[in-house]
Amino acid sequence: MKTTTLLRVANSSMLLSFVAFVASAVLAYGLENELPLLIVTMLHVSQMFLAGFFKVSYVVRLVAQKQLGLVVR
Repeated sequence: MKTTTLLRVANSSMLLSFVAFVASAVLAYGLENELPLLIVTMLHVSQMFLAGFFKVSYVVRLVAQKQLGLVVR
């Protein structure tokens, strides 16, 4: 995979996982009384996985930036 493609995929993955995390947090904490307990539990578990996926995407982004010679922050 090209480095520029890797960077684009990592950025997209970060955005997608962040949006999904926020959506699951809003559903889990904002609508907990309207949803079944199993769904609320699954939303809480998904938050852990989404946070981990976000972190892995960030590391991939750093690697791609370093390979492209961009500033790594």
